[in-house]
Amino acid sequence: MAYRAHGPKLITIEEFEQLDEPGYRVELSHGLLVREPLAGHTHGRIASRIDYRLRRFVEEKGLGEVYGAETGFVLSREARTVRGPDVAFVSRERMPLDLSDRGYFPAAPDLAVEVVSPSNTAAQLQAKVLDYLRAGVRIVWVVYPETLTVAEHTSLAQFRFLGSGEELDGGALLPGLRLPVDDVFGVKR
Repeated sequence: MAYRAHGPKLITIEEFEQLDEPGYRVELSHGLLVREPLAGHTHGRIASRIDYRLRRFVEEKGLGEVYGAETGFVLSREARTVRGPDVAFVSRERMPLDLSDRGYFPAAPDLAVEVVSPSNTAAQLQAKVLDYLRAGVRIVWVVYPETLTVAEHTSLAQFRFLGSGEELDGGALLPGLRLPVDDVFGVKR
């Protein structure tokens, strides 16, 4: 006799694209719908600061494209995973030539930025970072407003925390980028 597992219904990326979830940000993680409340003002302000500084740098140097939180990135079709980082960067070299105006970005970004909200759990954040890195994201910045710190992940085994007086940099991905952590949080020194 065959047994059927009961649990949440897994959905496809195509089904996910058709959803309308007012009042929530939604992502697809391994076929499961992940709902988060809309971000608060602190979260939005920090994401906007990062977006502004990163966008200016990238456009000045002609390095690629910067995307906001509304953009879904297909991290894996097989694993049915679509994530929407608060800020993302895709290098010019990895930009698809036949990019459609419709649907999600068909690959992972090079840089993904997640600003932690009060509703995020450690397990949720870890799952996002793992999804990003396994999909080929080269740098993941996890921004912690409560502690005024940023965790920079560059592989499954390598990360570092940065705080006041330190700078995020783009490494080989964004050479020359210097983003003081204090600027991310609007801290005047």
